[in-house]
Amino acid sequence: MRLTVLAAAIGARVDGSADPELTGVAELPSAGPGDLTALFEPRWRRFAAGTRAGAAVVTPALASALPARCGRLVCDDARTAWGRALRVLFPAPEIALPPLGLDARAAVDDTATIAPDARIGPFCVIGPGAVVGPGAALCAGVYVGAAARIGAGAVLHPHAVVLDGCVVGAGARLGSGAVVGSPGFGVDAGGRVPQVGIAVLEDGVTLGAHTCVDRATVGETRIGAGSHLDNLVQVGHNARVGRGVVLCGQVGVAGGAVIEDGAVLGGQAGVTGHVTVGARARIAAQAGVTKSLPGGAEYSGHPAEPNRERLRREARLRKLVTP
Repeated sequence: MRLTVLAAAIGARVDGSADPELTGVAELPSAGPGDLTALFEPRWRRFAAGTRAGAAVVTPALASALPARCGRLVCDDARTAWGRALRVLFPAPEIALPPLGLDARAAVDDTATIAPDARIGPFCVIGPGAVVGPGAALCAGVYVGAAARIGAGAVLHPHAVVLDGCVVGAGARLGSGAVVGSPGFGVDAGGRVPQVGIAVLEDGVTLGAHTCVDRATVGETRIGAGSHLDNLVQVGHNARVGRGVVLCGQVGVAGGAVIEDGAVLGGQAGVTGHVTVGARARIAAQAGVTKSLPGGAEYSGHPAEPNRERLRREARLRKLVTP
């Protein structure tokens, strides 16, 4: 694709007269003359001058760091523009989907309802009363339990599991090995407490590989529309995750916790049970949330506290111990 054509497709401005034909994408250090790359983080500036890329998606502040021979797709929100470019250049899904229809090696209960245009791959198991909606795709080895519902256009990667009664919304994506509806971790003097609720993923939710969303003890565990959970994330029973939330790799959310709309939790952050993380809060990687936190602010440390307060205290401590 020519640079000018891509610019029009992603809403970026071409800086300069170069209009190379782009045949691939690559990182700054390894990109060649036919590759598109990206420069939207200041820490990548050290790779910019030596790049051989044909063009780069770049912020206005970093455009001058690129060599003159490199075409520039300039956009204030270059991160979003880069994502748009990848979607334009690579319209096919990341993994191959099964063909339309039902693979002869799948095991589907007679009482299940499968949309005519669904894609059911080999060795899938679909239980009694389950519903698979229009355009949904179940890759090899997916398990859908009794009375579970898979929404229109949802994609379940190999070996994803949706257990009995649970709901996956339209356009959701489940990574390989993801589990929706595993029993919540309730324990009393009698042993494991029965977990008789369900788990619900609203429309457009994505789960990474081996991410688990536990079913509720009673009622629902719910993940709000458009939320994105990375690989190896754990969401406990009866937790509520709002809309547009981002949970990075290895985040753990304990039972009954509430993560409000638009919050972002960095990798390995942990949230204890029955507390609330406010809307649009930003929780740093490896932070430990032990009490409810207001929204719209940044937190770090263990226990998590306002980031600026923690940094000021650490600066004062360093002064005390410096000879």
